[in-house]
Amino acid sequence: MKKPLFLLTLPLMLLSACGGGSSKTKIGILQFGSFEALQKATDGFTETLKESDIADEIEITISNPNADSAQNTAMASTLASKSDLVYGVATPSAGALKSAVASFGLDIPVLFSAVTNPIGANLVTALDKPGGNCTGVTDLSDIASQLEILAQFDVHKVVSFYTSTEVNSVYQADIADEWLKQHNIEHVRKTITSASEISSAMSSISSDVDALFLPTDDTIANAIGQVKQANEARTSKLIITGCDVGMISGTIFCSGINYYQSGVQAAKMAISIIKDGKNPADIPVQDCQTSEIMVNKTWADSLGINIPQAVLDLQGAKII
Repeated sequence: MKKPLFLLTLPLMLLSACGGGSSKTKIGILQFGSFEALQKATDGFTETLKESDIADEIEITISNPNADSAQNTAMASTLASKSDLVYGVATPSAGALKSAVASFGLDIPVLFSAVTNPIGANLVTALDKPGGNCTGVTDLSDIASQLEILAQFDVHKVVSFYTSTEVNSVYQADIADEWLKQHNIEHVRKTITSASEISSAMSSISSDVDALFLPTDDTIANAIGQVKQANEARTSKLIITGCDVGMISGTIFCSGINYYQSGVQAAKMAISIIKDGKNPADIPVQDCQTSEIMVNKTWADSLGINIPQAVLDLQGAKII
């Protein structure tokens, strides 16, 4: 059984090998899909580590199941068995890594990013003091602020569109439901179980719906092109907003975190564990420190959707 890294207090160069006779600390990364947000979270993590003073003392392995659940589970087991620390990018991968680590009877650190509700996903027991061997960075955006922007379009009926099996998405839809009801905007939920259902689900949305709210949802983000095509095929075009700026090609505007920065923050946690011997149980889960707003005026114009000047004038907004 591997000795937990966070219990080691020797300098990194003196860490004993956990496998294969290597003196380097092995870091395994499981990135659930290939879409932009998750790639940025991986890039921020790896680039920060490679630029740190422990760069020569670590060995990084990256696996990507391309949103295939069976592959995600298998890759998690492989990484957990061969790593000293693992990093899960998105809830399915973080959860698979934590389960795999536990199944091997190990207690190696499990870090995460691109996870919206780490308590609901059973990754931690509390945000301020996670307990166990898992901590990381959340990607929960300011949904209230996002819906305030959406309200500038004078919407009366909004559909939350998400994957029913993604707990992060359900959590965000619940937040949206409360806000929209408080502001007397009708709210309807439309769910899918896989990307293959996107086109038919979009076509079944009634013509009296004004807007679509997309939470951070791995399945939909990975297939945002299908959402775009389905909206273009509708007679009544939808004002689509998303919580992931990586979805901007298929949305009118997005407001969310900077995923590269979330990876940077997770890497700093890894460094504090490896170099300083900190215990993940005592490292609070962090919110991402940087947010972004993007407005897709080009696509809105092609759909005949007028973007209010107040939205175009939002501070820090990037207009494309």
